[in-house]
Amino acid sequence: MVVLETSNTIWEQGEIKAYIDKSALNGIYSIKWYDDKKVSVEFFCRLENNAVLGIEFRDSENKINELTFIKIYPITTRPNSTYSSIQRSGSGFFISNDGLIGTNAHVVKNANKIEVSVTNEIGTIKYQAKLILIDNINDLAIIRIDDKSFGSLTIPFELIDKAEIGEKVFTIGFPLNDLMGINYKVTDGIVSANSGVEDDIRYYQINVPLQPGNSGGPLFNSQGNIIGITSAKLSSEAAGLTVENVNYAVKATYLLSLMNMLPDKAVTLPDCKLIGKELKDQVKVLKNYVCLISVQ
Repeated sequence: MVVLETSNTIWEQGEIKAYIDKSALNGIYSIKWYDDKKVSVEFFCRLENNAVLGIEFRDSENKINELTFIKIYPITTRPNSTYSSIQRSGSGFFISNDGLIGTNAHVVKNANKIEVSVTNEIGTIKYQAKLILIDNINDLAIIRIDDKSFGSLTIPFELIDKAEIGEKVFTIGFPLNDLMGINYKVTDGIVSANSGVEDDIRYYQINVPLQPGNSGGPLFNSQGNIIGITSAKLSSEAAGLTVENVNYAVKATYLLSLMNMLPDKAVTLPDCKLIGKELKDQVKVLKNYVCLISVQ
């Protein structure tokens, strides 16, 4: 994206205002944006109805910016009104025994319909869900299963508000499910840094491989507790140079803060039951508490 015309003296015609990188997930884009002080910020956005690109981000002065770009050419045709399809998908995980689920805000923002798929030894069960709380600034959301057929469960992990650099971690999620299938995928690595892009303290930098669809998934430590929510990856296009496996997770402490805003504030998580178990044995249990989120 280049500047064509501006009254802002800091910018000149022809300068690059933003890099927009199309992800493997249809309609989801990674953006490196330069604010009015030419400080770069990185975030994700989505293309709505194949024509409207909505952008919301916090600039270097901690100010929220909301921008909308409309696609002019080539002409976009509106799909038939009876046509219904999944616009985007992501991952989530249970944070209460009665059906509360944590995920990323960009997974469920502006959703008309949210469907949660839970897979266990019995099979895959789909539930309708509704948005309860959203934190766009920290890219977090809480949804609740809104289906009388859902009973209850017993969560075997905690949310932990700290992690060490070099600590082993792993995630369970549903990356590129339209291409790779709807079965859960496990990837692992370490905590590379205690901060994100430009030392953003809200994030862990991790080398756990992430793909579109991993967004909103849990980042577990070696004890089977959750330390973060997988949310973004740094693309080579956004960085302007070759980047390999630089990914980010929102720290779990921000989700804990959002949980404290729940109306009943009755969410409690038990002590972890998986300490000392091998990864493969932890996954056998934890996969039952991670879900695929599909949004229309």
